[in-house]
Amino acid sequence: MRSRFASGMVLGGIVGATMSMIINKDIDMDRARKRMMRIGRNMYKRTRRMISDIANIF
Repeated sequence: MRSRFASGMVLGGIVGATMSMIINKDIDMDRARKRMMRIGRNMYKRTRRMISDIANIF
């Protein structure tokens, strides 16, 4: 249950940051948007793997 909660928190943070970026009209560069999405996906994957490893210890 803890891994799902933490995974949900990470995913929610990424979705929130993405939505604020989409709503914010100051960021018009597609390159910056793509870069931030890629960083978010990579961070989510790393966090998910780390939480899974920690959960397997217990």
